[in-house]
Amino acid sequence: MRIDALRRALAAAPGQPVPFDDLIDAVWPDKRLANPRQALRKLVQRLRATDQVVTETSGYRLVARGPEPRQLPAVLPDFVGRKDEIARALASEAPVLAVTGPPGVGKTSLAVHVAHRLSARFPDGQLYVNLRAFSEGEPVTAKQALSRFLRALGTEQVPAALDAQIALFRQLTAHRAVLVVIDNASHDLIGPLCPAGDRSRAIVTSRADLPEHDQIVVGVFTDADARALLDNTGVAGRPDERAELIRLCAHLPLALRIAAAHLAERDITDYLTDLRGENRLEALEIEGDTAVRATFELSYLAQPELSRSLFRLLGQVPGADFPVEAATALLGRDATVPLGHLVTANLVQRSKERYSLHDLLGVYARRLGADAPTRLYEYYLLNADAAGRTLNPELQRLAVPPLQDDLPAHDVGDMPNALAWLDAERANVVAAVLAAGDRPIAWQLADSMRGYFLRHAANVADWYVSARAGLRAAQELGDVTAEASMRGSLGLAHWRSGNFVDALPEYEHAVALARRGDDLHSLSSYVGNLGIIHWELGNLAEAARAMHESLGIAPTPTTLFNLGCVLTDLGPLPLAVSRCEEALRMAAERKLTAGVAFCLHGLAIAHLFIGDLARVAKYLDEVEALLTPEFGPTFESRVLDARAFLLLEQGRFEQAEIVCRRAVEASAGAEKEMAEADARSTLGTVLRRLGRLDEAAAQHEQALMTCRDAALARGQVQALTGLAADLREQGDLQEALHRATEASKIAERGQLRVRRV
Repeated sequence: MRIDALRRALAAAPGQPVPFDDLIDAVWPDKRLANPRQALRKLVQRLRATDQVVTETSGYRLVARGPEPRQLPAVLPDFVGRKDEIARALASEAPVLAVTGPPGVGKTSLAVHVAHRLSARFPDGQLYVNLRAFSEGEPVTAKQALSRFLRALGTEQVPAALDAQIALFRQLTAHRAVLVVIDNASHDLIGPLCPAGDRSRAIVTSRADLPEHDQIVVGVFTDADARALLDNTGVAGRPDERAELIRLCAHLPLALRIAAAHLAERDITDYLTDLRGENRLEALEIEGDTAVRATFELSYLAQPELSRSLFRLLGQVPGADFPVEAATALLGRDATVPLGHLVTANLVQRSKERYSLHDLLGVYARRLGADAPTRLYEYYLLNADAAGRTLNPELQRLAVPPLQDDLPAHDVGDMPNALAWLDAERANVVAAVLAAGDRPIAWQLADSMRGYFLRHAANVADWYVSARAGLRAAQELGDVTAEASMRGSLGLAHWRSGNFVDALPEYEHAVALARRGDDLHSLSSYVGNLGIIHWELGNLAEAARAMHESLGIAPTPTTLFNLGCVLTDLGPLPLAVSRCEEALRMAAERKLTAGVAFCLHGLAIAHLFIGDLARVAKYLDEVEALLTPEFGPTFESRVLDARAFLLLEQGRFEQAEIVCRRAVEASAGAEKEMAEADARSTLGTVLRRLGRLDEAAAQHEQALMTCRDAALARGQVQALTGLAADLREQGDLQEALHRATEASKIAERGQLRVRRV
């Protein structure tokens, strides 16, 4: 087939562009086409349904897939039984296989065991997510799960909207053989996470009945399977004692495992006496599992008092897992030893340096009763705030209230450590925000994560979730300052996603609320950020007015820098330089490394427009010396783009092309598409100077499409101007005039005076 020939030709040069003519020769070796480029474009569009293909100036590039995801948890080493269920699961050809049954019967262990047996049939990867739909805490949302799946499948830019995520996931799995295990699911969470195509399959576990799918209902163990489990876990005793243990554990696998852990240090005769005792609770109070709570209680009561206290507190942990420091925060003293006791008793599970409670044990721990985990929330706030200040010290923040003075503080004083802690605890902090309900700690935690989400998060789904939860709490308690902060956070999240139209009303709300209070620094920040949104939307006069107002309230290097950027577009350029220089002085005095780097880059751009190439080179040399991976791909791409533009102006076209392509490559990991659009516009100009007009026009067209989708006026003007020049040199004067006129109109509406020159 033609499409297979195209895939082979692209795959022969993985990660490298294959020239258009070479591809045409490979796909149609013995046939002359009337319009081969058009036929090739149509075939590439078909291939994009299954593969990521990027249009380069010289040809098409196939994005090489990374290692196929292998996310399945390990199989239990002492897994026993379920022969009939396994045989039926292996024989099933249904797109969704549901494994259902009451809690504690081993649905997850069976599903994971089957998934490992089937894994060879799904060479394109195995995905796994625990949705925690039957936990008392917040479940994992479809958006959060899909974000993780898409990243695992190699997606470089995860869409923010759920519908877009679903569409992309189905596109990526339509022609792949992928196995997806969806653990602890409810009805409404299954559909969005199921792969598309007849080569992929999903295995779902749930306590709910799922008759709409091929369903295997799992019950308790048979006598034979229960005895096999006791054998595998080393439980000794007479046959009648073991039979009674099985009966008192109601043949429930989870109860038998906990009993086996308890019997590692006890005699079975004494243990059975305790199980028969009148003080045991008869039920776990979940779906009639009458013997489970007795088993849990015996393991719990066998622990030292300190371990029992910790176990009760761990029931209040809202996230999926936790480190020993979180347990220490809850307990108010070092939790290493009591946590070790709980792990030995199988009341807590350990995976490397992380700990967790099985769902049912978590329910049991919560029902034992404990105060709200205020100390845990404060532990998260203390460390998230410190790590956020390391990543982004100049960001305006809510004041942190007085906290307990004995909370564990992590070493987050440098970028790598701060990022490592936030990456590990991100989901848990978000869960804490949701669990905090209408308490002030909800918005305080949400605010503490803003700096991390702004520059270092893979996607914004958790940002939206936490900021909206903080907003609800602020509105419920009538805290105007907090409501303004959460509105501003949502505006920033929209800005980071490129949703400038949605960001505008959030910042307008934040400014209106802040004017009712007396926090001038926050008001200055919201007004300045409102100016940024106007700038992105091409409303330069409004942007300049907002930034001038912000500076009049509380001058900051950030706002001065942003005003300098606006004036670079609006003019006059000498004033733009003056504002950037003033911002640079303030950032240097305050030792804000990121602020210094941004200001140096802004000065380089302003002097490019002025034409002072010596100063451009000086500023770029200085900013490149400061550049580290922690600045993120967007800024790296912008610095490379500026360097390429300097080389272009110096007439060093070949070197400019090399650097431009590095800028485009760096922008692939950027959170905003504007970085890629800018780099492609510059690359198009370089290619025109090299006489490669078709390639130049392709780059400008791609940049224009990106900027139109995001309503970016500045980028549209830049791309249209470049495209007009390409068309003029190609001799298409009518179309060149049309594009130039369109650019002029957009520039006129947005008062983009400098870019109209």
